[in-house]
Formats: sequence, structure tokens, C-alpha cells
Amino acid sequence: MKTGQVVVVKQDNLSAECWIVQLFGLANCKTCEYRDTPECGGQQIRTTGKNELGHNVPLGEKRG
Repeated sequence: MKTGQVVVVKQDNLSAECWIVQLFGLANCKTCEYRDTPECGGQQIRTTGKNELGHNVPLGEKRG
């Protein structure tokens, strides 16, 4: 994730899973301290590429 990066997402498309991954993509898992632990909130996203609502990740439109 780059500092100052803005992503606009419809709130209805966002699930309770890992928001960083939903907003900015799976590349953020590479440096996440929770990756491959029970605390990981994006395990399903990492497997399917979609959040629990069925939306492809990353969500939204990048700006800035």
C-alpha cells in the first residue's frame, strides 16, 4: 500500500474481512504479520480472489 493512495468503494461491496486486501489487493499480504495465522482476516480472499459477498478483490476505483 502506498502512502496517500485513495480508493473509492461502494460500502455495500465491502465485507468484514481484511479491508486492506479488499481495498488495495493481495500484494499487501506479502508483508502482513497475520498472513498464514488464525488471525488472518483474508484467508478466503487469498484462496478465491473474492470477498465473502462474491466481489472480486481489489474493490473500487483507485484515485490519486
